[in-house]
Order: sequence, then C-alpha cells, then structure tokens
Amino acid sequence: MKIKQFTAPNMSQAITQIRSELGEDAIIVATEENGTEVTVTAALESFQELDFDKNDQLEVSPSLQVYDDTKIRESLEYHDVLPDIAGQLLAIARQQYLQKNKGDNQELLAFALEKIYKFASLWDKKQKNKIFLGIPGCGKSTVIAKIATKAKIKKLNPVIISADYVRAGANGQLQTFAKILQTDYYFCKNAKELFNCVQQGQTKYDMLLIDTPGINPYENAQMTMVDELIDSLKADKILVQDAGRNTLEATETAEIFGQIGANMLLPTHLDMTRRIGSVISSAYCNRLSFCAGSVSSDIAKGFADVTSSALAKLLLTE
Repeated sequence: MKIKQFTAPNMSQAITQIRSELGEDAIIVATEENGTEVTVTAALESFQELDFDKNDQLEVSPSLQVYDDTKIRESLEYHDVLPDIAGQLLAIARQQYLQKNKGDNQELLAFALEKIYKFASLWDKKQKNKIFLGIPGCGKSTVIAKIATKAKIKKLNPVIISADYVRAGANGQLQTFAKILQTDYYFCKNAKELFNCVQQGQTKYDMLLIDTPGINPYENAQMTMVDELIDSLKADKILVQDAGRNTLEATETAEIFGQIGANMLLPTHLDMTRRIGSVISSAYCNRLSFCAGSVSSDIAKGFADVTSSALAKLLLTE
C-alpha cells in the first residue's frame, strides 16, 4: 500500500491532488483541518499479491481482493452528486470493502454517508425552538403541519408561530392546521413580537414551530428581513428545500441561507423526485445536518427521519 499526505486550502483541491498523483483508485484514510488548510491522508491499495515459488523466486500475481464500485459510481452520477463528494463516498466505500472483504453496495454506501454527513433529530428536547427557512413554495407550511401532527402522536405539546407577514395565505393555512390539531397558534408581525412570543412559550410548550416568510435568497433586503426576525433566537434553524432542484442552484441557495444561521436540512417532495443530488450536495457543502424528510403529501404519515441507510437506498434506486 502506498500512503501519502496532501495539504491544500480545501477538500476539493486536496482531492484533485490525490487523483492526479495516485489515480482514481486512491482511498482517503484520514482528514484533518488545520486553520485555513486541510490535510488529507490517502492510500493506494496494491492489487498484486507477493509470494515465493518452490525455487524461492519472487512471484507476483493479481490480488483476488478487488472491489467493483460500478453500481455506486453510476448511481451517484445518475443522481447528479457533485464529483468531489462522489469521489469521497466511493473512496470510503472502497476502503471499507477492502478492510472487511465484504459488504453489499447499500451497506457500503450507508457506511460512507455516515462518515461524512451529520444526522440530527427534530425530537431532541435540548432545543425546543425550530425555525423553518426557505424559498417560496418549498413546502414550509406543510412541513410544520406534519411535524405538529407527529408531535401530537408522540404526546408532545407543540405550538405553531407564524412570522410570515408577507404571505397572508400561508398564515391562514397554518391557522387552519392548528385548529384541526387543537394546537395553539400565534401570529407575530415583527421581530420584537416574535422574541416575546418565543420567550413566553418556553415553559408552556414542548416544541415551538416557527414559520418565516419564503424569500428570494438573491435579494439582500429579503434576506436581511428574515435575519432580523431570527437573529436573537436560539433555535434549530432548518432549511426546507425541494429535493428536485438543480444541484448547483440548490447548493448555492443553501450556502446563502447558511449565512443567516441555517444548520439543518429538511428535503421535501422526496416522493416526487427521481434524483436527489441536490440534497446530498447541499448538505455536504454547507455542513448541514439531515434532520427529517417529507416523503408524501399525507399530513399524518408523510414524514420520516433521514438516516444514512435511507439515503443509500434512495441513491441506489433509479
């Protein structure tokens, strides 16, 4: 095995160096961030076995331990996962196979996803406040209704708070959901009202589900408006994103929302999307934790946790 360390300003450039020197079959053994640089240890497995014949002469023969990553590679390409991310997943899956000399594609891909992604739970009681961010039409209102429904099933006491003073229809929809669920609902027309409402709800509710206006991330004034609403609140700030968006656009949008604090990703329309490269790429590039996903239009049942195994299954399904 050939092992070498590479240092670069970021992971993307480090992987480029690795591919250039060690080739596509190199695997990433370890990564370490050092201030403004990243150090990556990479290895190249030898696909030759060394032995001696009966005359004590060195013999070289092909190794029987060969991993065929064709299925995973083709699936990642089909889903339009960014090449650098796909390269890391393939390298980790290959390394795991060579170490264990076993493993089916779904198991290996799930292992790789677990290594480079973060997975969180919406039901973590350490943080009651859940703020939902996104562009118009991403499905925030429906997501909030689904979470409130599931909270009721879990015997929790949620409250729905709308700070969307831009789109009146969204408030009407959420208020209707709240009445059906027999859940309290509040509307806040500015940052001060929202702050006071959240503070007062800390002792009364188990979950505070806060809606914000759907905004254009390329309009600074709109981003500033939402930033002012949520700036003083300690909360899980969840980016709700349509899974069917273009990979590059979705990743760029996630980056902009990350600038105002988004730290989790909740993809919607997973049931109507054939390719989820935008989801995989957005989460990785912007260090967002997967927390849940919307898997159907059913309010009561259309919500699921996102795990490495579930993502691997989706990626391997074409």
